[in-house]
Order: sequence, then structure tokens, then C-alpha cells
Amino acid sequence: MHDPRKQERRRRLLKERRAAELRENDQEEAKYLLLLAGRSYRAGDVDSALKSAKKALHLDPDLYAALDLLAEICFRNGQYEEAVAYLSRLRERPDFPSTNFNLALAHLKLGRKREALKSFQDFLDTTASLRGAHYKRMRESAKTYCVDLAKETAQSSPPPVVKEAPAPKAPPPPPPPPAPPPKPEPPRVLVDFLPAPPPAFDRQAGATVADYLLRRRLLELRLAQNFEDLICLPSLHGVDTYVYQQETVRRVLRHYKGRALLADETGLGKTIEACLVLKEYWARGMVRKALVLTPPSLVSQWKGELVEKFGLAPVSPEDFGFRSNPAQFWQSEPLVVASIALARMEPHASTLAEVPWDLVIVDEAHCLKNRTSSNWKLVNSLQKKFILMLTATPVENNLVELYNLITVLKPGLLATETEFRKLFILPGKPKSPRNPERLRELLTEVMVRNTRSAVDVRLPHRIAASVVVPPSPAEAELYQVVSDYVARRYREAKGGTAGFTLHQLQRQAGSSAHALGRAVGRALAADKRPNPQDLRDLERMQELAAQVSWTGKSRQLASMLSERQAKTVVFTEFAPTLEHLAEVCEDHSLRYAMFSGDMSKAAKDAAIARFRDEADVLLSTGAGGEGRNLQFANTVINFDLPWNPMRLEQRVGRVHRIGQTQEVFVFNFCQADTVEEQLLRLLHDKINMFELVVGEVDAILGTLDEGDFAELVLDLWLSARDSGRIDEAFDELADRLLEAKKQYSEAKQLDETLFQRDFEV
Repeated sequence: MHDPRKQERRRRLLKERRAAELRENDQEEAKYLLLLAGRSYRAGDVDSALKSAKKALHLDPDLYAALDLLAEICFRNGQYEEAVAYLSRLRERPDFPSTNFNLALAHLKLGRKREALKSFQDFLDTTASLRGAHYKRMRESAKTYCVDLAKETAQSSPPPVVKEAPAPKAPPPPPPPPAPPPKPEPPRVLVDFLPAPPPAFDRQAGATVADYLLRRRLLELRLAQNFEDLICLPSLHGVDTYVYQQETVRRVLRHYKGRALLADETGLGKTIEACLVLKEYWARGMVRKALVLTPPSLVSQWKGELVEKFGLAPVSPEDFGFRSNPAQFWQSEPLVVASIALARMEPHASTLAEVPWDLVIVDEAHCLKNRTSSNWKLVNSLQKKFILMLTATPVENNLVELYNLITVLKPGLLATETEFRKLFILPGKPKSPRNPERLRELLTEVMVRNTRSAVDVRLPHRIAASVVVPPSPAEAELYQVVSDYVARRYREAKGGTAGFTLHQLQRQAGSSAHALGRAVGRALAADKRPNPQDLRDLERMQELAAQVSWTGKSRQLASMLSERQAKTVVFTEFAPTLEHLAEVCEDHSLRYAMFSGDMSKAAKDAAIARFRDEADVLLSTGAGGEGRNLQFANTVINFDLPWNPMRLEQRVGRVHRIGQTQEVFVFNFCQADTVEEQLLRLLHDKINMFELVVGEVDAILGTLDEGDFAELVLDLWLSARDSGRIDEAFDELADRLLEAKKQYSEAKQLDETLFQRDFEV
């Protein structure tokens, strides 16, 4: 038999739970309406702003930011009675310190001098301890008003009433003196706008919401000053800052309070923007302890920028003193540039988490997209007043990556991960946003994404040419043997590790006989029991590769480098090819430097310095295309072609980027009758990839990720060889890419939906 009391208790709890859910829904809806109201108001649509803000306040009467916005709209719109009503409800809120000042102005507009005087006095009492030029100016203005209003109200006070015998009728009093001219209205003071507290968030992201809001409010009070003038600009050395970069810095300082995601397109100068923020804070005395976390290959570049252009004195763990006492180094040095790969290791990570940092900068912040990674855990654990995260690709595979980034910046802005998935991700479509308008409004609180189309940055012209070299008989036979071997083994392997190895082998054949011969030698040494057919094929490859000491591409490269009088970067994917290219330069007495991913940091720095100051040629593997700025060169030669167009674009983008003042030439080498020739015909002749602005090719190939495109190319090559339809097969792929180019606006729908509106400065 059921206990009636238990049943009643269940009903009551269920009712309370439903009521709480309704309240939470109303609060969420109110926040969304408030964001819409703010956007409408900024766009000049006052009626829509009022309507949305009033709805928000109706749904959540405690949403004080709605009162704040309504008061400002009504004041500017001349509705002073309504402004007084809203401001009066905010008077006791410590997080809106300007309320009494604005209330006094509204009373003045209505002719209520006594009420205005009292509000000015209340403002002086409640803001006496607040710092900043903004509040100082307001207090000075309020004091002046108080003096004038006290005199005016004293003069207009009626005399005390005294009951006496009636006196003889006196003559009428003289007319009052003319009123003093009205005091000029002070500069308009905008009503403070502090967003409502964020919704509940994943506790793994940091401290409590109350702690976070308290720290944020203290920072807002300290930052309540004029960042219109960037006082650091006169102290910079050799930095030509663009207007959009300066406006980005102002937005980060004034609106984002030093916590921002800088997501400009590649090549627009995110590093300069971050350094400007650091320098401005440093000049104002607001940052005295800063940490810059970068990929290992970029540590020295960041240090060089900060020293040479911004007049700062960073240190890094590579400097003297780190190894003897790492903990002391982290704790005592004011400005540190470090590899995130080192910082995330113990005991460094634990020490870094104990240091109170004023500012943390994370370059290539897409390394934080996975909240289970050691990178994310490190940055999230740091004590940081300000944080800047730099990445050109906030979303690559899943919108949850964006959630993980924003959670480090502003905990709770996007709710919990479960709520984020529910509110903003379409089931089964991890890149497709649900409620994109609402998500965009939330992201405007932390993110800047400047695009080339918006900032109108003009780069010098870029000219690309294909250099297709006929093979010698030995080269042609070698490539034929490799392709036959790869085709036979590829059908058997069906992907996996073996598939990847075959893929590499085909690419090495397109690079050089040296790269192929080295790979075949390793394969023969590793396979203790090869089958007879594999053994015959591999030995024949090794024999032919040994015969091809100099390829047609090598001779063509030597001729071009000898004739051209220009700083030239020659890219290859493979170290054996790099060694061969060094021999080519030696044989032709060409001054060159070498750069590869397996070099030490010091050797890499020395190679770049030699290329800049002495050498004419930089021979580089793909590592040279990652983060190194080579604008002092104006020629790129791709000796071989990566099958991923994004990597090819990154190579060119090291030279063709902001700061380049010369016309840029791109020469793409390939051997005739190879995969690379078909790939070049596809990218250059069909979709004009090398005529596009760096960064646009990913929009055209947006539906194909790196693996898909590379696998597609290899599948086409191997299958078409059997049927003798190579040109036709690649023409069909070209048609697909042309269609993708034609539908460019659809291909960039995700960026447009999430980032391309409301994020440019």
C-alpha cells in the first residue's frame, strides 16, 4: 500500500523541479533576448531593442543588465521618466557604479534639481574608492554639479512659515534676478553594461561562477579607463601596424577585458596584435608577469619579435639559468616565451600552475581543442588575469572544439558541454550549428576574426608557373615499376599502415630517386621474409634509383637557381631529397642554407639568419612552412608537391603574406607522366589555385579533408592506369572541384554562419 505522504512529497518535488526548469528556461531565453536587444541597439533599431529588452526583463526580473540597457536606450531616446524608473531599480547594485551619476542626469533633464543633487552625492559616496581616469573625470564633474545645484536649490528654497499678526500690506517684491545661464551639459556618460552572470558550467573548467565573476568585475573596474589612445605605438620599432590591428587591440582591451580569441585568417598578423596587447598592458603597468606558449619551432621567432619590434626583454628555457633551477626561473622571470611541449611536462606544469600570471598568450591555440589533452589541462590550470589565444582555425572537425577553447577564455559562456551540444550542434552533423544566431551573439563577447575581404589588405601580385620535366628512360621505368608495385600491394593492403607506407612510396617516387632509394633500402632491411614478387620489384627499384644520380628536375632547378638573382625558398617533403638539393647547390657554387624539422632550434635560427643575411637559396622541408616568416624572399620553388593542397598553400604563404613588398613568383616542379603532373594540372590549370589568395583554397576543397583528398588522388591514379583513362579520371575530379569553386559561398557556410559577421573590427 502506497504511503500518501511519500506520494505527496514526490508530487511536490516534481512540481518544484518543473518550476525550476521553467525558471531556467526563462532565464536562458531572457539572456538570448538581451543579446538580440544589444545587437539591435548597436545597429540603430531602437524599437526592436526596446521590445527585446523588455521581454527579457519580463522573463527574468533579476536580469539587471536588461535594466541597464533599457535605461540607456530610454535616456538617449529622450524618455527620461522611463530612464529614471529603470535606473532607480539599479541604484543598490554595486556592479553598476555609474547608475547614480546617470540617474542624476536624468533628473536634471526633468528639472528635478534636488533629486539630481542627491544622486550626484550618492555617486560620490559609492565610488570614492574606485580607480581609473574614467571614474576620476566623472567624480570631478559630479562635484561641480553638486556645488552649483546646492546654490540653486538654496536660492529656490521657500522661507520658513511663522504665524504672526497680519502686517500691513507691503509693496510687491522686486523681480528676482535673472537666472544664471544653464550649465553646459557634460559629456554623455554611457550606462555601464555588465553582462548577466553566465549559466552554470562544467566544474572541471575552473573555479566557481561566483569566483569567476568577482575576478572579472575587479578587472572591469581597473580597466574602466580610456584605451582610445594606444600609448605603446610610439615606442615600437619597425612595425607598420594596420588600422584593423589597432582596432582589434582596442576591442580586446576595452570590451573583452583582456580575454580574447584572435582568429584572423592566416597572414593577417595575429602575432602583431597579441604583441600590441602585451606591450600596451606593459606600458600601463597592468602586466608585469607574462607567459607566451608557442609550438617549439616558434619560440625564437616570438622572442625576436618582442625584442626587436616591441622593445621587451623576454627569456626562454633555452637561456642560461633554466636548467640549474627551473622552478625559480618560472617564478621569477617577468616575461617568458616557452614551448608548450616543454611547459606541459612535469614538474614544469605544476610549477606554472602555482605562478600568478598577469597575461598568458597561446599561439597556435588549436592545440587546445581537446579538453582531455595535456595542453588544454595546462592552460586551464594557469592562474591568469588576461589570456589571448591565437588560431586561424577555431573549428576544424567538431563544434565541441570551439566549446573547449571558449571555456578556457570565459568559463560558462557556452554553458556545459552537454548543454552546448543540445543547444548548438545538429545531431549527426558536428560542424553544423543549431541556433547559429544565438551562438554568434555569445561569441562576440570573446572573439575577433578579421578576414581579408573585410580588412582589404592588399598583397603584391603572385605569379605561378608549372615546370613539367620529361623523364629519362631510366626515370620513366623507375616510376612505372613503383606504380605497378604500389597498385598491386595497395589492393592487397586495403589501407592501414601498409596503405600509408605505399602512399609514401608513391610520393617519394615523385620527389626524387634519392628519397625513393632510401625508402626501398629500409623496406628491404625490415622485411626478413619478403615474397619473391615483392623482392624482385624492390631490388629492381633500388637498381634503377642508383642509376638516376641527377634527375631532369635537378638539372632544371640548377639552371633556374643559377639564372635568377632573387632570394628563393626551395621546398621538398623528404630529407633525402633535401640532401640531394644541397649537392646540386654545391656543384653549382650557389650560396644556400638548409632548414629541416630534425634540426635543433639553434641550427634552425642560424639557417634563417644565414638565408636572410648571406645566402641566396633556402632549402627547406615542410617544417620551413610552419610559422617562419620569410617575406624577405620573393620566389618559391616547390621541387615536389604535397598531395594536400593546404600544405602547398602554407608553403607559399610563408613568403606571400603581410610584409611582402615584392612581386612573388611560384614555380611548381614535376616529372611528366606522374601523379604530380595530374595534381598540378588539377590545381593550377583547372581551379587556378595559385592565383587565389592564400587561405581560399580550403574553401574550394572544404568538403575534402587531407586524408580524403590524398586517398582520392592515389585511388584515381592507380585505377586509371589499369584502364588507360588517367586524363579522363582526373578531368572528372577537376569538374567536381570546379563545381566546388562555383559554390564557394556554400563551401564557406560554416565560417559565415559562425565567424564572418560581427567579428571583424
